[in-house]
Amino acid sequence: MNIVKGLIALFFIWSVGYGAADKAELQKTLQANKIQGNIVSSSDLGSGLSMVIVEVNNQQAPFLATDDGKMIFQAEVLIAQDKSTESRVQEFYKNLYEKEKLRISAKLKEVFKAQKANVFTFKAKKPSNKTIYIVSDFNCPYCQREFANLDKRLESANVELLVVGFLGEDSILKAANALKNKSGNQAKDIAMLQKLYTPKSKGQSMDIKAAMALTQAVADTGVRSVPYIIEP
Repeated sequence: MNIVKGLIALFFIWSVGYGAADKAELQKTLQANKIQGNIVSSSDLGSGLSMVIVEVNNQQAPFLATDDGKMIFQAEVLIAQDKSTESRVQEFYKNLYEKEKLRISAKLKEVFKAQKANVFTFKAKKPSNKTIYIVSDFNCPYCQREFANLDKRLESANVELLVVGFLGEDSILKAANALKNKSGNQAKDIAMLQKLYTPKSKGQSMDIKAAMALTQAVADTGVRSVPYIIEP
């Protein structure tokens, strides 16, 4: 994540620390950089550093900080003599990312419910209580690959699909085309979507308000990349 520009450090000068960075000082550092965020927590890492969680735009991100609270950064490269320190940082990042994904996924499922009329629902080949939720953009190569895997997905689970326009004007047009031509017939909808997922295909010009609203609703949950998949 690149929320705080200029605060990423590749190497550190280690100093002696005596506890977690003060949240008030950390907050001042955010304010000094005109960042509208909040310090959620700060815990001591040792060697003059703390592990900090910053919330910006309703999303939480992990950072490291000096114990005086005057520097906040992300450890893209961390070299330490004590390997347990590296392990603690890795676990810190992993736990927060997993927690954040659970939060985003819960909010996204609410969007699937609220946008039921715009959800492409595909039934499994055999009755199944499992449902896979997918957010996809027609112009995303990984999404195209994921859609090509739909038949395999349907062998063991139902699939609910929301199409968004994260990747520009043509993506929005394709999403609008898909919503307009949605029939509710599984075979027809799969065939129609397959054409839109074809590389170099173009969406026809039309009203994009519904597609824009759907894309914004998904973005508001915190989803920032596609395909976003929630598996049972």
